[in-house]
Amino acid sequence: MPSEKERHRRWQAIRKSMEKSNFDCIITTAGPTFMPATKYVQYISNYVPFATKGAYLVFPLKGKPQLLFSNAIGPQFVHMASETSWVRDIVGSFDPIRDVVKKIEQLGLQKGRLGILGYSSGIFSASDLDYLRVHLPEADFNDASAAVNGAMNEISRTSEEELKLLRKACEILDFSFDAVAEAFKPGATECDLWAAAEHAIIKNGGWPQHGNLVTTAPRPIFPRAPASHRDLSLGDIGIFEVTAIYGGVSPQTCYAISLGEPQPDVREMFKFCEGLYQFSLAELEKQRPFIDIEQDLAQRIHNAGFEPMTPQIHIYNMTDEMPMDSPPQPGDYFTVHPNFCDPKYTVGAKLGDCVRMTKDGKVERLNRPPARLNII
Repeated sequence: MPSEKERHRRWQAIRKSMEKSNFDCIITTAGPTFMPATKYVQYISNYVPFATKGAYLVFPLKGKPQLLFSNAIGPQFVHMASETSWVRDIVGSFDPIRDVVKKIEQLGLQKGRLGILGYSSGIFSASDLDYLRVHLPEADFNDASAAVNGAMNEISRTSEEELKLLRKACEILDFSFDAVAEAFKPGATECDLWAAAEHAIIKNGGWPQHGNLVTTAPRPIFPRAPASHRDLSLGDIGIFEVTAIYGGVSPQTCYAISLGEPQPDVREMFKFCEGLYQFSLAELEKQRPFIDIEQDLAQRIHNAGFEPMTPQIHIYNMTDEMPMDSPPQPGDYFTVHPNFCDPKYTVGAKLGDCVRMTKDGKVERLNRPPARLNII
C-alpha cells in the first residue's frame, strides 16, 4: 500500500489546490462501478470500495475527513475500511448521504464553497447532488474535479513511491503476458487464456481489473467479452487488453499473440498497427498535444481504409483524465495502443502498452514484451 508519507504528499497537494480554488470542502463518492469510478475515494482515503454504492468521502480544507458507508447489506464495510483507510472517522448508516449533510453542518460549512468530485464524469450522481442542494440551500456547489486532478497529476509526475508502484504493476502485467504465451496452444480456450492472465496477476501480488478483455479468432475483432469456450487453432490471433492494480496504481497493456502464421491481410494490419505505435511514440517526444496525435492517428487509419476503435491513448496517470489540449509532461504515464478495424467491423488489430515520459522528454516503455504481433 502507499505509505503515510505518500498520504501526506497527497493531502497536502489536494488542500493546496483546494485553497487556490477557494474550496472549503470536497465531497465525492465511489460511483456505480469499480475502476475508475472509485479513484477519488481510494486515492484520498487508501480504502478500495469494492462494493461501491453508498460510499462517500468528505474532505475539508481544515478539519478531519470522514468516510461514510451504507449499511444496507451489513456493517462490515466500516470494519474493512478501518483496516486500511487513512481516514479514521468512519460512519455507517442506512442513508449515508444524510450523514454527509451532518458532517458539513458539524464543520460549520453550510454556507461554504463545496466541491463535488466526479459529477461531470458520472461518478457523483445527480440525485445525490440534488439532495445536498435541498438540505444545504446556502452552500455554493461547484465541480472540483479539475482542481483535484491537477494535484493528483503533479503527484504522479514527481512521486518516487508512485513510480515504484507503477513499475511493479507493469512487471505484473508482463507476468500475465508470459502466462498467456505459455498457454497459447491448440485446444486452449479463451476462458483458459483469460484465467491464465488473471492467475498470473493475482499470484504476483496484483489485483485484476474487472474490465479485462480478450478475443481470439483467425480474423479478430476487439473488444469482445466475456471469454468464449472456442478452441484455439493454427492461425488464430488473441488480443488481450489487461489492467493490473498494485498499490492503487492501475496501468494497462494490450498484447497480441498469433498461433503460427496469421492470414496475410491480417498480418499486414498488425504491421500497420505496429507502425502507428511507433509513430505515436515519436510524436509524443515532439511535445505535441494529445488531441493532435489522436487526430493524426485517426487520419492515418482512415487513409488506409480502416476505422478507429476506442481511444488510441488513454489511462492517464492516477486521474485517468486525459488533458487532450496539452502535451505530455515529464513524469506522465499512460497507455498507447493503436487500434482499428475494417469498415464492416469484421476484423481488427490492436497492440500497445504503458509508457512514461522521462525528465528529458523521451518515451520510456514500461512493459517488457515487444509491442508487435507475437507469433508462437
